[in-house]
Amino acid sequence: MKREGRASFVWARFCLALALVAAFGLLSGCASGGGKKSTASSSSSGPKKVKQYGGPKAKADPLAARAIVLSYPKTGERLSLTYYHDKAYDPAALASINKLFRDRHCDSVGAIDPELIDFLVDIRTRLALPPGTVFEILSGYRSPETNAMLRTANDQVAKESLHMNGWAVDFRIKGVNGSAIAEIAKTMQRGGVSYYPKDNHVHVDIGAIRSWGYQP
Repeated sequence: MKREGRASFVWARFCLALALVAAFGLLSGCASGGGKKSTASSSSSGPKKVKQYGGPKAKADPLAARAIVLSYPKTGERLSLTYYHDKAYDPAALASINKLFRDRHCDSVGAIDPELIDFLVDIRTRLALPPGTVFEILSGYRSPETNAMLRTANDQVAKESLHMNGWAVDFRIKGVNGSAIAEIAKTMQRGGVSYYPKDNHVHVDIGAIRSWGYQP
């Protein structure tokens, strides 16, 4: 009986040790995020993405009305309009935005998602800039043909650029450091963000939450 009791005691300790080992391994896996890292490539900018974030995107600030000032520096075109009011987007205002954001290479007008314009307005708010702040639009909508053409000259242009969906914009604000704009935009968790120091412009989009580095 004593041998049987001792054998049972040893067996119980052995089982307990196995359980502790298994539990430790599970906790280690949880602490390391399962050991997997995202390797997905960016769909809206160059090949050197540096961060990929998970989780749901943040929503636009709740505002009764949304107004913005936009310009296209090369031609001097300028818009100052309220594009959201009375709990709805204004179709005429959105049509004007679509025209200013048009593909200048082939004069093609695409539909710009109003969520993208909301992103710009909320960036302005986070920077404590006045409502009359002008967003200089460098690149808005881009046709598939233009995107393919640009890719031949610049490997920073993504094959499946979100500019083609009306989900991306390259812009700058005169007198404001683009790097600061980009850092603020990243904290907002609204989509993709990158800074291009050569001409102080920022890319934002409403795709997956991510950022990437510019390759000169």
